[in-house]
Amino acid sequence: MGSEGRGGTIGGWIFLLLLSLGAYVAAKLPPPERSVTGELRGSASASDGDSLKLGGRRVRIEGIDAPEIGQTCRRGETVWDCGGEARRRLKALVDGTTASCRLHGRDRYGRDLGVCEAGGRDIGREMVLSGHAVSYGLYRDEEERAQSERSGLWAGDFVRPQEWRRTSGGGEETSHRAGDWLEFIVRWLEEEAREIVKGIGNG
Repeated sequence: MGSEGRGGTIGGWIFLLLLSLGAYVAAKLPPPERSVTGELRGSASASDGDSLKLGGRRVRIEGIDAPEIGQTCRRGETVWDCGGEARRRLKALVDGTTASCRLHGRDRYGRDLGVCEAGGRDIGREMVLSGHAVSYGLYRDEEERAQSERSGLWAGDFVRPQEWRRTSGGGEETSHRAGDWLEFIVRWLEEEAREIVKGIGNG
């Protein structure tokens, strides 16, 4: 390998190191707090894996993104209904108990955005920990734990719900938390790091 090739490889590794450091720092920054615009409490039903009907209103659970209804995932050669399974998991969390949500405005579809609890448990946290949803502005540590334990989605291969909506002609979700720009940065840094590793490996 010539000096130019070695220099390019070293430069690639340095850039990869900087990207990894940036991703780590961005992931650890706490999302900005948002003011509470209202509260709901009562019996809830699951519309899909990340939204509820509560008090006659639609609530989008803040900080998570679950597979859409109709979305499938893979475990080895097996295709499974991960969108339907996410809805069933959310239903199990809220059925037979009182749910409460602290609201923080609305999304582009007119749904209330809220951090919700049921039976004393943070619903978003439970969905991400069990691997039935991924982090979408909150619960990064919970996602890392679910991934390391190969829970739910992480036991096989899946497309992140945001990407699935984009490629399947579904509606785009705009940022529903002030900290979502951090999530975007982290995902971008992770993708760039993967591309650099591929380039170095093929070099």
